[in-house]
Formats: sequence, C-alpha cells, structure tokens
Amino acid sequence: MNNSNKEIVKLFKSFGSAYRVADLFRDFVEVTAIVLINQYAFDGKWEQRENRYHEIRKQYAESDFKQFAEILGVLIVETRGQREQGLFADILGCLYMDLGLGNPNSGQYFTPYNISKLMAAIVNQDLAEKLKTDPFVSVLEPTCGSGVNLIAFAENVCSLGYTPTQHMAAVGVDIDALCVWMCFIQCQLYRIPAKIVHGNSLTNEYWEAWCTSDWIFGGFGQVMADRIATSKKVAARNEENPITVIPQHMLTLEEQLVLF
Repeated sequence: MNNSNKEIVKLFKSFGSAYRVADLFRDFVEVTAIVLINQYAFDGKWEQRENRYHEIRKQYAESDFKQFAEILGVLIVETRGQREQGLFADILGCLYMDLGLGNPNSGQYFTPYNISKLMAAIVNQDLAEKLKTDPFVSVLEPTCGSGVNLIAFAENVCSLGYTPTQHMAAVGVDIDALCVWMCFIQCQLYRIPAKIVHGNSLTNEYWEAWCTSDWIFGGFGQVMADRIATSKKVAARNEENPITVIPQHMLTLEEQLVLF
C-alpha cells in the first residue's frame, strides 16, 4: 500500500463505526463522479446528478461530509503528480481492495496494475507504428472495472512519447455503476479521453454514459462516429439501395458504444 492509499484508508476509517466502509466508499465515488462531470457536462442529466449529490450529502453530518473533499484532494494531488512524471496507477482499484471490499461471492476483485501493464505491453506491440500514422488510437474495455486496463494503455502510450490526452480514445462499459464511476473518475483525473458506459456488453443494453472532459472537448466521440458512419455506409451501400441508416447488427460492440 503506497503512502497516498494509506492516507486515504486512514481518512475512511476516521469516520468511525457510524458508517459502513462499503457505503462510505460508494458514496464517495458517486459524489466525486458527480462533482467532476457537473463542472462541464451541462446536459439533460445535470440537474438529476446535482439532486443526487445533495441527496447523498444530507445523509452525513457536515463535518463528516467535508472529509470526502479531503479524500478527493489527496486523490487529485496523487494523480497529478504521477501524470506529470508519466506514471499511472489504479488508485481506486487498489483502495477498494485495501479497504477489504473485495467480494468473494461475486468474484469482484480488481486486477493488479502490474498485470494490466504486462497485458497492455503484449497486446500493443504494434502501437508505436499505429501512432506514427494515426492521429490517435482507440481502445475498448467491455468489462472496465475501475479502469485499470485503460490506465495501463494510457501509460503505454505515454511511454512511447505521446500524450494520452491527444493520442488515445478509450471506451469502457460495466454493468456495475460503482465501477463505471471509478473508471470515469480515474480517466478524468489522468486526462484520458474516455466514454464510460453503464451497461451490459453481453446483452447490448446501455443505460447511461459518463464522458470525460477530454473526450467531449477533444471531439473524439464525433471523430469516431464519423469514421464508423463512413466505413459502414461504404461497405453496405449498393447502387440500387444506398443505406442512410446503419443497421444495429452491422455494428461492433465498440461502434455501438461510440454511437450510443
């Protein structure tokens, strides 16, 4: 456990026995996700998210709720310091395990970061060549969890001398809202352009998307959507019946999530 995680664990434990650690962690993650996204995403769900923030806040004494801000401060300082050095880590995933929240019944454990780094290195052996010719590369994680594989991918991009903020676009999906918020928070703090979808990648059910500011303001969603539309229309068009609407069955999972 690194020093920042030790500090955050200590802050969580300082709440005392009045709260369950699992509830504290979930509330902190949801509140943090709302605080981050509502700074720039003034969409149709802004007010709904804001109301949810105050709903959670009312469950805590003011002095206790302020500790969430202190925890977030530690998290921001840690991620910013690592990012400036070109380093990345799955801080929230590690914190989840350090707090003893791993669930043996559901099999919910978060992959150690070193394993994800190894997987990223193996899978992305041609990444350097792609980055020489493409303005950015995209990555899909159908069960994103806390975002560890997306973070490892970003570190790989950074190690090649490229800035993840400009040269990668991540799409993630998870059926667990807690995982969606964790992944979104870390991608936002690490400046990874990402669209994290709350949904089921097996049944193709998608309910809500949390997009980082770099995804939105970098225009990654539109660029990827344009690529998809162009490639699919060209592949499916014939002289007698040009296709103007792409049938769902013609889309890959990544394409469905981008267009969701």
